[in-house]
Amino acid sequence: MKVFIGNSPTEAHIVQQQLENEGILCEVRGEGVYTLRGEVPFDENTLPYVWLIDNKQRVKARAIIAEWQKQLKADLEKSDWVCQQCHEVNEAQFGACWSCQALAPTEVSPT
Repeated sequence: MKVFIGNSPTEAHIVQQQLENEGILCEVRGEGVYTLRGEVPFDENTLPYVWLIDNKQRVKARAIIAEWQKQLKADLEKSDWVCQQCHEVNEAQFGACWSCQALAPTEVSPT
């Protein structure tokens, strides 16, 4: 059963790992067709997808995927932050300053 359609093979493999970490057997399919994008019509048939081995786990799998997507969206909405020690601008996903390795503040002040 197709449980997730990724925008890239990397995204599909991330979801596969999330599910397998929770004991859900699945596999990524459609990677070969993805490389043909541009030569065949663009639609979800040319995107890689995660295939669930046991359909009985679909509810749990979809809940895990929904939580992952929610976290991803929250991460994208975060702002870059300025290091309180060296005043270097850091991207939101970093928990420590790339320049001086000081930890990110718990409340991030946007740049």
